[in-house]
Amino acid sequence: MGEIRFPGGYSAQGYRASQAWARKRFELSPQLRDKPLLLMLGGMRTSRVTVFVNGHEVGRTAESVRGLKGEVDGLEAWKVDSRELRPGSNVLALRFEWTLPGSDGVVDARMLLGAQEQLTPYYLRASDTRRFFQNGALALFAFLLVLLGMFMSRETDPTRRALQRSTCFVVASAALYLATRTVALLGLRQSSPLTFTMISLTVVGIVWAMMEFSQHYCLGHATRFGKVHRAVCGVAAGAFLAVYAFGPLAGAIPLYRLFALYIFGSVLYVTVLTTATVLRRKRASDRVFAAAVYCMLGAGVMDLLTDLYVVQAPRLFSVAVINLGLCAGILLIADFIQLSYVNETLSASLTRTNAELAVALARAEDAARLKSALLAERLASVGTLATGVAHEINNPMAYVTANLAFLSKQLPELARSAGSDAPVGGELAELGQVAAESLEGARRVNQIVKELRLFARGGGDERLEVVDVSAVAKRSLNLALHELEQRARIVEELGEVPRVLGSESQLGQVCLNLLLNAGQAMTGGDTGRNELVLRTRRREDGWVVLEVTDTGRGIPPEDQRRLFDPFFTTKPAGEGMGMGLSICHGIVKRLGGEIQLESVVGKGSLFRVVLPPHAPHAA
Repeated sequence: MGEIRFPGGYSAQGYRASQAWARKRFELSPQLRDKPLLLMLGGMRTSRVTVFVNGHEVGRTAESVRGLKGEVDGLEAWKVDSRELRPGSNVLALRFEWTLPGSDGVVDARMLLGAQEQLTPYYLRASDTRRFFQNGALALFAFLLVLLGMFMSRETDPTRRALQRSTCFVVASAALYLATRTVALLGLRQSSPLTFTMISLTVVGIVWAMMEFSQHYCLGHATRFGKVHRAVCGVAAGAFLAVYAFGPLAGAIPLYRLFALYIFGSVLYVTVLTTATVLRRKRASDRVFAAAVYCMLGAGVMDLLTDLYVVQAPRLFSVAVINLGLCAGILLIADFIQLSYVNETLSASLTRTNAELAVALARAEDAARLKSALLAERLASVGTLATGVAHEINNPMAYVTANLAFLSKQLPELARSAGSDAPVGGELAELGQVAAESLEGARRVNQIVKELRLFARGGGDERLEVVDVSAVAKRSLNLALHELEQRARIVEELGEVPRVLGSESQLGQVCLNLLLNAGQAMTGGDTGRNELVLRTRRREDGWVVLEVTDTGRGIPPEDQRRLFDPFFTTKPAGEGMGMGLSICHGIVKRLGGEIQLESVVGKGSLFRVVLPPHAPHAA
């Protein structure tokens, strides 16, 4: 039947009446005569409409308020008795009753008159599609909110948590707007002031949420303008609530128009922000986000211009809100799924790497055991060789020592018996002195051989015995004395300490290794500055302490943690295998003690061996 328009617009003519009439003449088609007819009319905005055909009332709309932005959901239809229609000219009259003066009242004035069998399927399909679309979107929004809640409960990163919170806000605002429009779900009349106010508040919430989500998605944080935006939206929401509580419903229209100007500015800001993000990052998800924002912004701008009577365009805001809400939720879910996939990939890669490291570690342990066994075998061979050499040296040295002892005793007596012959007596006395010095040297060689045999004997199964740590330290110092005297001034502070239960050869090996390491840590030839202190003392709790202190180059903190690891050495290549301190650590641990290290780079190191006493009551 066409479309009815008021010339110039009702409000544009300056009328402020509460009612208005519109009439239209039409001819009934011969094909429709004597058939059940159906009259369909598009929805109204801020007005109640009563429909008359040839003076007979056909029906009326039950609601007078269709929402702040005037979106109209579906069509309304009434049955028309064909007996009330004449074969010739007929008159269709519409009476409008306005609840908000100044509004034009007409949003979608489609009017269709036809056979029920033809129009009823169209009417039902349009209504069912609308309900399915709205209810399905609400169900999907509820599902998205549940997922977002699960994501937020598992997220610990503050930045991503803020993005998830803003996304949840967008989806909740869109769901609330759609639920408010779908009044059947809320049990409210569309014309009620409460519904009008709720729609107003949901629009404010959508604008608020869109700004929050855009800034967190594009920038990763809320800017100063975003904080001001929260305040503006909060004031607008409070104003709408105040109008609902204290003022007439008509006061919401100028308030909305004022807020619409601010929405327009926010739209421009979000558009620029989204465009800059797409140009900067160029990710596929950014393009999807930009498309959804552009659709939302385009629909919002067209609805704003329509509400401000600048243009007349179809209402697409509801569709745009659904689009934005779904896009925001799906983007975040896709991002979470992508992160989960990355985590799974990294976990699989980490598992493979761990397996490879486990194999490499097993091989390294096998190699370490093999090297340790070879080293132990080599040390045992060296010990056996040293014992043999010492034994072979000890036998001839016994004859040498005995002969020198005999000469040192007989030559002085011969010198006295040749008293009358002064030259001969002097030579004999000098030879006796030489024999005595040679005897002292031979005895020292015998002592070194004895100590060498002591350190060379034994192994891992050596029998434990009561040992004097100070005596062991003294003998170890004698063995290393030639090497150490060239590098530092030696200070001995060997006190009386309780005896310990251990192996004399193994403790000697520990002390000798610490002394040689201390000597190598100091520059050779600078005995005036370098100092090496060998100290034994009794700790307050009765334990025995052996300390070796040097003034060498010190050990860096990062190396101190690995100093007792097998095959780790701070010496240049070719000067050490890195097993000395590891072996010493193992020996001390087997004896129930521990090795402690204190070192400062550039000032020196202190190695402290602490052993339990065999007799704690002994002094």
